[in-house]
Amino acid sequence: MMLIFVTVLILNVWAISADDVFSSNINILEELGKIKTMETKMKSMEIEMERLRTENKETVKVAFSATLSALENGYKVIGPYSDAVTLVYENVLTNIGNAYDTYTGIFTAPVKGVYYFNFVLFNPNAMPTGANLVKNGKHVVAATDNAPSIDTEDTASNAVSLLLEAGDRINIQLWANRRVYTDGNRRNTFSGHLLFTM
Repeated sequence: MMLIFVTVLILNVWAISADDVFSSNINILEELGKIKTMETKMKSMEIEMERLRTENKETVKVAFSATLSALENGYKVIGPYSDAVTLVYENVLTNIGNAYDTYTGIFTAPVKGVYYFNFVLFNPNAMPTGANLVKNGKHVVAATDNAPSIDTEDTASNAVSLLLEAGDRINIQLWANRRVYTDGNRRNTFSGHLLFTM
């Protein structure tokens, strides 16, 4: 703002010849009044630009929910693997803003803001299950379940709100030597949405 004001002042001074400075034709108070009017208009434009920036941020809509599979009949067991792997929730129920990728299983934040995520694991198997919610490759929270004993079917879940920068990546990672079961009941879910922009 100050740079623009100084630039306008310099341009006005350059537009005045040396003879005019000392003549009675120049009304310095009038010229200062014009500069003050321009400064007021520029301030008003800055306020309007900030309002539009805020309005654009608030119109960003991001929400997704997906299940591990779209199976209607039958079942599928994922894992165990010797290394941790990203779970790909391929059956998208909602993907407003297209921030969730059904091919990679990765959510990419489109804007800086606070996001809410949750995930659910279903485990009817004789082997334990466990997964992490991962941000940019680093563990954030986990959900685990031991192998069923008396209760033959279990679910585990976790949820978190995170401040993300645009481009941050979130995914669910199945632990090494663990597995997860999916069928037509679609009990394994990964969901998230933007709470508000920052």
